[in-house]
Amino acid sequence: MNKNDLITIGIIIAPHGVRGDLRIMPQTDFPDRFLHMDACYIDGKEYHIASARFHKQYILASFQEIPDRNEAELMAKKEIQVRREDLVELPEGRYYIFDMIGMEVQDTKGAVLGTLTDVLQPGANDVYVVSKDGEPDQLFPAIDGVVISIDVEKQLMIVDPPEWI
Repeated sequence: MNKNDLITIGIIIAPHGVRGDLRIMPQTDFPDRFLHMDACYIDGKEYHIASARFHKQYILASFQEIPDRNEAELMAKKEIQVRREDLVELPEGRYYIFDMIGMEVQDTKGAVLGTLTDVLQPGANDVYVVSKDGEPDQLFPAIDGVVISIDVEKQLMIVDPPEWI
């Protein structure tokens, strides 16, 4: 399996208890998925989830292949991943950040403003960071009226920059 086919949805923080449970920090907008998943990948190897539950901001999960705390300790700081085809389907007009990074960004007249290099999530709305060699980064709020269109297949975003940018 190609490593690019796997998408990170959580980071193992540490073992939890003596039975081999793992404390996982979700890296997804859909943490409930851990409660219903059958399998995931750690270091490219398939693991099967025996049980999972919420505990504070973490997921506590046990895996069939991790029988005790000694095995669980070896998993600290590793990524929990799923195959791309196992991702939660997003509603129309929503996109995964990893699919957007690297997109060319143009204004409504077709001028290339740069490449989308990051998506900040400060609160009310996302902010797109657009970089171009030799120029300072530009920040665009991800709101209607500024972001005109996003085409993941063409890797192209059209924006109408506000006057203050």
